[in-house]
Amino acid sequence: MLAGICAVLTASAATAAIVVQRNSAVPIGEGEVFVADSSLATQLLANTADPDSAVSQARNALEIEAVSLLDGDGVIVASTSDPLIGEPAHNQLIAFGASDHRFMAVATAIDEDLWLDGVVEWPAGSVLYQVVSPIADGENSVMLHYDVSALLSRRTQPGVIQPGAIQLLGLATIFGVFGGAILVGHARVVRRYREVALESKFLRTHSQELQAANESLDHARHQAEEALILAEEKIRIRSEFVLMINHELRTPLTSVVTGAELLRSTELSDADRLVVLESMVADGARLQEIIDQILAVARIENRGLSYELTDIPLDEVATAMESAHPAIVPAPSEALPDLMVKTDIGALGLVVASLVDNALTHGATSISVGCSNLHQIAPQLEVGDRPDHAVHITVVDNGPGIDRAFLPRIFEKFEKSGFSSGTGLGLYMSRMIIEALEGSLAVETSSTGSTFQISIPAVPALQRVRARA
Repeated sequence: MLAGICAVLTASAATAAIVVQRNSAVPIGEGEVFVADSSLATQLLANTADPDSAVSQARNALEIEAVSLLDGDGVIVASTSDPLIGEPAHNQLIAFGASDHRFMAVATAIDEDLWLDGVVEWPAGSVLYQVVSPIADGENSVMLHYDVSALLSRRTQPGVIQPGAIQLLGLATIFGVFGGAILVGHARVVRRYREVALESKFLRTHSQELQAANESLDHARHQAEEALILAEEKIRIRSEFVLMINHELRTPLTSVVTGAELLRSTELSDADRLVVLESMVADGARLQEIIDQILAVARIENRGLSYELTDIPLDEVATAMESAHPAIVPAPSEALPDLMVKTDIGALGLVVASLVDNALTHGATSISVGCSNLHQIAPQLEVGDRPDHAVHITVVDNGPGIDRAFLPRIFEKFEKSGFSSGTGLGLYMSRMIIEALEGSLAVETSSTGSTFQISIPAVPALQRVRARA
């Protein structure tokens, strides 16, 4: 915008200089000079309250030798040459023009010295052009004094550059230089802006690439950390499994081997022999149970579990669950609703028996089992999906409860609390079976015992009516 303004000003100043120079080269007639100058002088001196200041302004504006103000009698009342003040116009033509309000121009020798700024510039006898022009609406006249050589130079100045044109050309040059500087600065700013924009784009692109690389590295690091955690967990489980198998298998196996050696090498009474044989049978059964659990887990993980779910009355399920383990104490009896349960009663009995064995292993002395269509507990942990229409089987023990830190891992494979006996597979298998039965398994525990709640699907009455129809 500034460059455009400078361009306009430069063109204007240059145009004005051309006009001034062209006008100065046109010859000017003497009458035109006199009429034009006297007209400007009369305008400056008309109705002025300070004639001395007015004549000075007129001389400066006209750039001539001297200006005087005459009254109606031809007497000089104000002049740029102080000695002339109060003197009458000596030339008869000038005096006639002033008295008769006529325009008059004569070339004549002056009678007295002409002073400018206290210095005699034209002594008496110098020939000057003197022009008298009346002031409109007044009795006074203005008298202009021209030097002959200056008047001739004003008539025509071919080939000479005028001072006004030089000044205008200088002003045009200044505006042009200033505008050029603005354009150069603007060009540099634009070039630098483009360079910065390219650098910013380059940095932004590389920043995005770096961010993507960092995200990829973070993702890879997270995957590596997860893989490391999983590997460490597998190593921990494997180590614990080896220790567990070493302990769980070695103890009954040692008992069996020791009993066999006693039977072979020692003469025992029939009563002692019976005790040793019973111990060997129990330990052998324990070994068989451990092996069966390990094989069952392997089959579940390789093939999965699939049961054929059938509709069974709730009272039959309750009776079967109360007899699933010899240590079960039936819960106080209550009237069960006429409901049908969609389940596999054999698999469900295995889960209840496993929960009872787990409670006995961890110190429970009293275990009860009950069935209800009402939700019994506020679960602290639940696995599987609880059906919308469910029947709930609760296994309640009076054991020491489950450690809160260990609680989140109780349904995981090979997880055991401390150095307790067992393989750590019972609750894991119970979870897998319940999920295959399309139910859920929840636990609520405290220092006075634990309650496991099995939730299995109940058949809604509407479905039962349709089936009967």
